[in-house]
Amino acid sequence: MNGLTPLQRRAARILFGLPDSSGFALSGGSALVALGVVDRLTRDLDAFIAAEPGNPPGDVRPLATSFTVALSAEGWTVELVRDHVTFARLLTTLGDETIEVDLAVDSPPLFPLQQIDGIPALTAEDLAARKILAILDRTEGRDFTDLWALSTRLGRAECVGWAQQLDSGVSEYDIADGFARLERLSDGELPCIPTERQAARGWFTSWTDELRPPPS
Repeated sequence: MNGLTPLQRRAARILFGLPDSSGFALSGGSALVALGVVDRLTRDLDAFIAAEPGNPPGDVRPLATSFTVALSAEGWTVELVRDHVTFARLLTTLGDETIEVDLAVDSPPLFPLQQIDGIPALTAEDLAARKILAILDRTEGRDFTDLWALSTRLGRAECVGWAQQLDSGVSEYDIADGFARLERLSDGELPCIPTERQAARGWFTSWTDELRPPPS
């Protein structure tokens, strides 16, 4: 977890050391940074638990509560800014550093969890699939640069296939439409080395053409 700040690592160890964290895993950008797949700053710490049959499909509130108690006992300030059965967001502060912690119920992982310094985490393959689905819901630079790093390592077709395993209703045309929205973002909104931004844009342009060939 060397890519995370010392305080993020400390918060993660507190979180995943709690009995209520059983079944949860590190996910999102914090997992990518901890894996060393991407080299960017993140102020987040994301943890998810797999959805189960039933209504609700899971409940993050017990962990949100015990995490708040544990942090407060160590001198942290904790603000619960979103509090739902399947999603909670906490702003946790110690000294001059604040970490945004998201706890969520999400689709079960496609691959067995891996361990990063003793903390369960989604694999790069799972994270790639979820990045594609994230791009369908929002247009944020970090999703594109993260997926660029993942797909150059894992393969374009593989990433698309995993995303469709997570959501069988997603077509290649849907994904192409999502990728095309990269044009809306300025270079300054892409959190990667400036000299790599054109390479990332070119990667998604050619990938979009593969998924949605232009009319002949």
